[in-house]
Amino acid sequence: MELSSILGLPLGLMTGAQFLTLMAEALKDRRQPEAQAATVNDFSDGQKYAYGISGICEIFGCSKPTAQRLKKSGVIDGAIIQNERTIVIDRQKALALVQEHNAQRKGGCRCKK
Repeated sequence: MELSSILGLPLGLMTGAQFLTLMAEALKDRRQPEAQAATVNDFSDGQKYAYGISGICEIFGCSKPTAQRLKKSGVIDGAIIQNERTIVIDRQKALALVQEHNAQRKGGCRCKK
């Protein structure tokens, strides 16, 4: 079936195949090749530092409360420079410190003895 004829149908009258064809066409433009997809560790845009709690959120892809908990835990202290209320985080160093911390830890938090 042609796309223009599918677009004219009400959603309730479409068959499953017509609906899937319509969705595939709509999502075709949004798909990115995997090589171009950005990852959490990709800092090729030249930004070496992140700023504030929102910077920690951006680096690790987490919420603000989780970022505050991560900062308070001391795991990324080596990557943080703080002058009064200004927080500057070295992105690469923070990721390396968390990776090192996770490698040393065995099991979850509740498994520690």
